[in-house]
Amino acid sequence: MSSPSSAAPVGPHSGNYLVQIRNELSGTATILKVHCKSNGGGDLGSHWISSGDRFTVRFHNDKCVSTECWCKLSWEYSKSKSHGGNYRFFNCDKSFLESCGFQECTWKVKDDGIYLHDLDELQDLKYYHWQT
Repeated sequence: MSSPSSAAPVGPHSGNYLVQIRNELSGTATILKVHCKSNGGGDLGSHWISSGDRFTVRFHNDKCVSTECWCKLSWEYSKSKSHGGNYRFFNCDKSFLESCGFQECTWKVKDDGIYLHDLDELQDLKYYHWQT
């Protein structure tokens, strides 16, 4: 007679994940402010990313069913104007995870929007326009 397992159920896309947000804004002095939160890991705090640098989050997810990571981005492109908004940088949708190769989601923040590096297509795909 077998006993019921006490282990947590494993989702179809469980495993180790890496989310990177790269500052590829023009201008060497352009600072990108990033503040992320996840429904599984809470508040990840504010980070200021210099041009050419990146912010990285690593996590293990046993139940990739409803996990999401949202980040608020903002940057100034002139003394009186800025861009920004709230964007979802991770979710458990199969088509999204395929773009990330089921392990690494690399986002590139550019002047005209936010791009996801699609590991399946081996190209950067514009995913979001700036909200403001």
